[in-house]
Amino acid sequence: MSTLADEFDGFIIDLDGVVHLGWTPLPGAIDTLTTLMALGKRIVFLTNDPRYGRAAVAARLRGLGAAVDDDSVITSGWAAAVAVAAAGGSVYVIGSDELCAEVRAAGAPVVGAADAGRAENILVGGHSGFDYAELTAACRAGDNGARLFATNRDATFPMPDGPWPATGAILAAVETALGRRAISIGKPETGIFTIARDRLGVDRVAVIGDRPDTDIVGGRRAGLATILVQDGSALPLPAGDHRPDHVIPDLAGLVS
Repeated sequence: MSTLADEFDGFIIDLDGVVHLGWTPLPGAIDTLTTLMALGKRIVFLTNDPRYGRAAVAARLRGLGAAVDDDSVITSGWAAAVAVAAAGGSVYVIGSDELCAEVRAAGAPVVGAADAGRAENILVGGHSGFDYAELTAACRAGDNGARLFATNRDATFPMPDGPWPATGAILAAVETALGRRAISIGKPETGIFTIARDRLGVDRVAVIGDRPDTDIVGGRRAGLATILVQDGSALPLPAGDHRPDHVIPDLAGLVS
């Protein structure tokens, strides 16, 4: 009996809302990952959560029981760190300590709030410590002509008690204060999907996610097959660029 997984050699899999919810694994998700790996399927995990470095995400997944190495994780924070380092110059980061570490590892110096006025770049990534002082420092950097980058534009991310504010909510304040729009690096931008596809190194690739506006749109724009995890058959199927090639109720739907 054939399954949906048989149609593909590799998968680009979202994390929040697909594999786990608040770092609690979703039913059947870890077993499904184990099955896919046993079948020889290649997997890259692609997340828009910029709070954690790739190694930390991989370690958390291993703690849940998934056999994951660091190179199989791509975060919007890492991709944005590489992009902002390529732009040249120092960076004022609104984000977690791990995002700052990713920027340094990419080769760009990070400046603190006191020196934000001399930063050539601003990088915005969602984190729970965002405050008015960070926004003020970004204004100083922006007033001196700093380029504005963002890890992504997700307004929220799913948690067990409901959605929490994500990078997009913080970015809205920064963009409003600076009066200009940031260069966003994460999903649904095509570049990050291209990086993930190339890392898989196989031809038949599908993107799996729970957000039509990031996972499905980004996958379609990158020319990849798309699979939407949609818990609840009564929900209307998205249309246009948001319409997936396949819909499954959970990750286990790949192999059931």
